[in-house]
Amino acid sequence: MTEHLCVAPRYVPSFICPESTCPLVPTTTNHALPPRCPALRDLHISGIFERSLLLACPAACGHVLFQTGAFHFQTTKLPAGRLRAANQQVPTLGEPLPELSYILDLQRTCMKILSNRRYPLDVRLILLGIYLEDAVDFIEQGQGYELGKIIKSYDSPMFEARFHEALRNVKFEPLQHLNFLWGIVRDIASAPHSPLAREDVSRAARAFHLDGTPDLQHIARAFPVCRRSLESYVTIPFPQLFENFLLHQWFTELYPCAVHGGLIHNYWVFVITAKLYELLLTGLAAIERQILTGHQIAALTSRGARLPQSPAALQSIEKALAPHEEDSLWMFNVLFHVQEKTPERQS
Repeated sequence: MTEHLCVAPRYVPSFICPESTCPLVPTTTNHALPPRCPALRDLHISGIFERSLLLACPAACGHVLFQTGAFHFQTTKLPAGRLRAANQQVPTLGEPLPELSYILDLQRTCMKILSNRRYPLDVRLILLGIYLEDAVDFIEQGQGYELGKIIKSYDSPMFEARFHEALRNVKFEPLQHLNFLWGIVRDIASAPHSPLAREDVSRAARAFHLDGTPDLQHIARAFPVCRRSLESYVTIPFPQLFENFLLHQWFTELYPCAVHGGLIHNYWVFVITAKLYELLLTGLAAIERQILTGHQIAALTSRGARLPQSPAALQSIEKALAPHEEDSLWMFNVLFHVQEKTPERQS
């Protein structure tokens, strides 16, 4: 047994990719031994093994997104020899990051925040950003060993009052939201080897009336109609889909510090990627005007999940983020549709 920790979601061991045409499977001339789908991913970083699935595989999407019940992440020892050498990803970080010293504490707390159904998803994302800013301050002040104090302080009535006051200051503007995200989509779509399919972009353009000469009044009227389509054809039939996507992507793609720039930069890349996925899925729901099939959702998700992996997409996201990264309120206003309601305190 290795002495390293292995962090593995319990849904991973039961996964088998049945698709002979999976986009992750390389073509081969050796038909005697079909290639293994590399959606089962083993990551080794900072003395920790993480085992999970890559949503770029449509079969893995269905396995992750449509499971019911809570996600479970377990820490265990990994038997020696279990990691396939050909399937290991060993990222190289430009410089040692102090956050990595507290990776497990940060990871567990972030997953807890994202799965807290006391709040709507956008509110959870805002709370996640606040927590990471607090955590970075603690670590920079040499108090990383006391990170547990942060989340405990969030249970106080004083923090709750302050938090809900902050939420009321978030003024969502649909046109600004679409302008910001659509600029990124167009930039990604125009890049060579774009991870997005042409139909992903054209559907969203038609749904929000972004094709042709933009008419701001038409776009403004289209936004709530498209959002109702998303609710009717995606979020009501599949109530845990977005939560499962966020939990899985945070665990698999952007944590710990998969993108250079630190925890807060990784957070904004994560949020923008999630909002781009939501936008494209909204376009699909608005055009189809019926409950989406698991196959439709998995196919689009397999492309949306590649955005943080694609150099062209990551460059477009970071280019749009750069002028606003230090202005959290501006980003909150642009990205988060908060219909703030104070939940009842849990006994």
